[in-house]
Amino acid sequence: MYGIPTRSLTLLSSTFCLLITQACSDDSKPNNADASVDSTEITVEHCNYQPVAPTAGAGGTVVAAQLVAGASEAIIDVPVGTALGAYTSRAGFLGGSKSVDLRRGAVSGKFNPSVGVHNAPKVKVLALRAGQDQVVLVKLDLGLMYEGMLFDVEAKLGADFQGKVIIAASHSHSAWGQQTGSFIFQIGLGDFRKLVYDRYVDTIVAVVQDAIADQRPAKIGILSDFSFDMDNLISRDRRPENDQLAGGDGKDSSMFMIRVDGIDNVPIAAVPVYGVHGTLMGSENSFASGDAVAGAERWLEEQFDSNVVVMHMQGAGGDVSPRGYGKMNCDLKPGNKDDPCFDWLTIEGHGRTAMPALLAAYQAAGDNMDAEVELEMMTRSIETGPFPETFSIRDGNLRYAPFEVDREADREIYDSEGEIISPIDEFNAPVGAALCLSDQGDPSSAYPLFPAGLMPGTDMLVPYGGCVRVDAAADILSQLIGLEKGGVDERHPVCQSTRTTISSFRLGDYVFGTMPGELTVMLANQLRDKSPVAPDKTVLFGYAQGHTGYNLTPEDWLQGGYETSINVWGPLEAEYVSEQLTKLMDLSVTPLREDGSADGTTRLATVQVVDTFPRDVDAPMAGTIPSQVPERIWLRTGPASQAQPAAEIPRVSGSANFVWIGDDPTTKTPIVTLQRELAPGNFVDVQRRSGRSVRTDDLLLMYTPQPLRRVDDQAQTHYWVAEWQAVPWVGASDGDLNLDGLDARAGVPLGNYRFHVVGENYQIDSDPFEVTQAILGVAASRTGTTINVEVSLHAPKGYRLLDMLLPSNEAVPVRAGLFTVTLSLSKGDPIVIQNVAVNNDGKMSVDAGDAAGLVTSLQIADSFGNGGGQAL
Repeated sequence: MYGIPTRSLTLLSSTFCLLITQACSDDSKPNNADASVDSTEITVEHCNYQPVAPTAGAGGTVVAAQLVAGASEAIIDVPVGTALGAYTSRAGFLGGSKSVDLRRGAVSGKFNPSVGVHNAPKVKVLALRAGQDQVVLVKLDLGLMYEGMLFDVEAKLGADFQGKVIIAASHSHSAWGQQTGSFIFQIGLGDFRKLVYDRYVDTIVAVVQDAIADQRPAKIGILSDFSFDMDNLISRDRRPENDQLAGGDGKDSSMFMIRVDGIDNVPIAAVPVYGVHGTLMGSENSFASGDAVAGAERWLEEQFDSNVVVMHMQGAGGDVSPRGYGKMNCDLKPGNKDDPCFDWLTIEGHGRTAMPALLAAYQAAGDNMDAEVELEMMTRSIETGPFPETFSIRDGNLRYAPFEVDREADREIYDSEGEIISPIDEFNAPVGAALCLSDQGDPSSAYPLFPAGLMPGTDMLVPYGGCVRVDAAADILSQLIGLEKGGVDERHPVCQSTRTTISSFRLGDYVFGTMPGELTVMLANQLRDKSPVAPDKTVLFGYAQGHTGYNLTPEDWLQGGYETSINVWGPLEAEYVSEQLTKLMDLSVTPLREDGSADGTTRLATVQVVDTFPRDVDAPMAGTIPSQVPERIWLRTGPASQAQPAAEIPRVSGSANFVWIGDDPTTKTPIVTLQRELAPGNFVDVQRRSGRSVRTDDLLLMYTPQPLRRVDDQAQTHYWVAEWQAVPWVGASDGDLNLDGLDARAGVPLGNYRFHVVGENYQIDSDPFEVTQAILGVAASRTGTTINVEVSLHAPKGYRLLDMLLPSNEAVPVRAGLFTVTLSLSKGDPIVIQNVAVNNDGKMSVDAGDAAGLVTSLQIADSFGNGGGQAL
């Protein structure tokens, strides 16, 4: 989804009424006089189509051959300030999502600009080759895929890669936006920016090339699990509207784990495939993040002692929401009182919870691995809109009536046996319709956001009555958000809605298929049932190769709810696409090496834009540390009194902040790593267990231009801030001691640290800061001869996870560990009791015997040397 919550729809409706009174007044009626056109008058003459290159290597037969594999990954350097994608409520005044200050970004346009990076969005690649064929799997931290990106990447890689690349989005709602050329989805992702798009394409190509350079003889194992996460610890069903339908009551419980090792048994990649939305972060989050998927990947990849690429591929995630763990008390602001509440720690909680199941699946996938496999892949562009006859499905038994917007619907959806009546005359939109949001239990909800776009005769008819014809929507939304509507009107559809892309490949006994959008459980089950191989050998990738919105069966679409609001061609579109995919999957299992493009159609050319926003190529004072930090430089913890970190940072409760002046973000996002002093003056990058540097996730990166809004053509000064809370990084250890557990939150290694920053033409280091022992919270009481102690940690300005249940910015109990308890007496020597265990509530007790009445105070110390005490 790209997230128009009900509250945002209400605000949208009010805004439309203010701007277009005649369309939103109480007595307004659909005005079809100017839109009464026969379907034969609809044209795509305004669309720029290009031929799809033939599938590389077509011809001959498929034979088993030695598998060769390589994997690689990289952070995508997209400018901070770019809008984050997939929540329309970030669209400035249309939404209501909070922003941290009054800045307006040149890149983000009318959308709220991002202000920093939490978990840097990445490109991850697995490149496979066997004999004459190859498959390149690309996973992007991205809200949704744009077809142009796929074809442009293939073109840059060369003719051998035509039809051989799969690009899938993680569907993070906090990844970068502004990289789609589709007008429909720019409503949720912002204006198309060439700079952002090119950064994605260039990074993908570079990472693919690295993966190919890394290829070596390999073996592969695939685990199928159709009872994954049955207790809903990792995710849950998010669509109750279809619970009464067969197969609709529950989420997709299928999970596939693809394990790739070198023939030398050195692991190369782990590819878990299951559905889950990237929505742990709400629309008020303004930091780029890979969200839930990145959290699960991070925790699995740190179970290896080498750089194994872990790349989650989405399955049927359209109706599956993630489960987050941990929380913040959002009434306790670490900085300005009006700041949004940033609860990134729920991502860490999600990753911690998902990791054991994913690791077990990875290990099980190694039980049966093949080094020689048959491999064949093909890609096809298919026509979608605008002609109703295209969407004939189920051997022609379910289809649309001709689109004629002067025809009233008969309002009869089902026959006496509960079957859908065909042809369907209620969906009557020559250039498509969207925003079909309505509730079966409330027919009054089935009325369009702006009535000028009502399909005739469908008012108060769920879900059709909520739909808005795209031509009417385009007129209004282009005015509100300033998007170019690309010639869309009552005769011309959105060009991107007229084509989409599908791919299939066979790998040994398995068949893989892609769906261009938010695949849902009922359609996924239907696809597996129609697959040329058994369901447990059929792997489906959602959010791949393109985007058409939610992929629902017709029966599911007709239940209404949120999901029906985001596609263009109504209840038959997704199943039509799935039938085309089934045909391609059937081809992939034949002995012949076919040209997948042969029975397809042209594809839409990539949108061409020219960026016109100003840029400071030579940013003033880049690479310097300010002697005084301006008051308006935004930090998560509030205004900074100095640029350098404090000299001492206590474990857990302390955070180090470093402020410097750097490049315009459109030039370069600074690379910031945490370094530790190993010998006097010798600082080296802190590394995770996997060998990756601590650069993102544990570190926060923030940005503020000065002035907040550019004045005329004057250059801005670009301030950057790095923050690190003194708790162990993911994949932390101290010698042989693993520090990943929550019982080691106060165990980050002591010593001197600093931030190391690399800009476009500069490198700077912060002053060193010393990490010191944590002060443990102690609450003690005496009951007879027993001294009772409660132990806690408190980080009121922290952002890292301290507890899976309680707010991590409040005092949380230390739920595990052994302590040394020292009792000071009013007379005599202190009593020292070692190895006292704390229980799950953070409580422990010691028996002071006859000396209990003499105890005046106590001190406790944990195994990491942290301490605290209290007088009695």
